[in-house]
Amino acid sequence: MAKKAILEVLESTIGKYVHNLDSESLNVAIWSGKIELHSLQLDTHAVNSELLRRAVDAPNLACPFKVIEGSFDKVQLDVPWARLTSRPVVFRASGLYVFVEP
Repeated sequence: MAKKAILEVLESTIGKYVHNLDSESLNVAIWSGKIELHSLQLDTHAVNSELLRRAVDAPNLACPFKVIEGSFDKVQLDVPWARLTSRPVVFRASGLYVFVEP
């Protein structure tokens, strides 16, 4: 049940930028606050749409490239359940691979 709830929160936040966000990619040690996701593929359409939207809002920060392909080996979240209102949730990503073109 906790795994399903966490998956729903992740779907509503990072889920729009990655494919294959499912219970198979999710490793949860719920009470320790450690949440890991493995082998996530970037949703290049969603990433490029967000980059374009941000470029419209702030043209001086526009990225001069288009994301063609990308993935993460691992994404880890550290959630301080006991101090959730006073401590940050830490998001770490490792093994990022991004292929871009101009």
